[in-house]
Amino acid sequence: MHFKGLFTVLFTAVAFVAPARTVKVGALPLSPYADTEVVTNVVFGAYVAGNDVFSVSLELDASPSNNVEVAFGHDANGNGILDDSESAFMLGWDCGEWFFRDIASDVAESCVGSFGRMKLDWRIGLDSVQEPRFLHAHVDGAQLPFQMMDTMYSPAWDVARVTSRGFGTTDVAVKFGTSKDPFVIRMR
Repeated sequence: MHFKGLFTVLFTAVAFVAPARTVKVGALPLSPYADTEVVTNVVFGAYVAGNDVFSVSLELDASPSNNVEVAFGHDANGNGILDDSESAFMLGWDCGEWFFRDIASDVAESCVGSFGRMKLDWRIGLDSVQEPRFLHAHVDGAQLPFQMMDTMYSPAWDVARVTSRGFGTTDVAVKFGTSKDPFVIRMR
């Protein structure tokens, strides 16, 4: 057998790919309140066997006077609403800063952001027992200085709450879910 053909045979494999489970939050409704607050709850399952990435994508018109946050947690009372007491982790934009808040351990970090149309890409790599092993947090390709914590993901999360306040938050795009990190081998 030709040497190149041998490598082709050795490095060709059929990979099992776990189904991605991505939730896209629909357009946020207009607020009936003077403070412009809108809250949407989404029931989902954070755990999918075989998936090893938990990701959140948040796109908005960032301004010094608006706020969009996504909170995750476990719906202990089963009402389909993530109450404050059930929230474990939150991330998003708040009046000029990107932030995360680990509610369970009372840790929060933030960093100043730019204004305009911005997109946060948040990816947590998971090990074989669904524990976080790395964090990639970027806004429009620029890395955020956040450090990974073990409590940034839980397979028990089953509800997400999206909250927006302020003007310019009508065109918000939020997606989150789990997927299988692709494994690629390239040889020449």
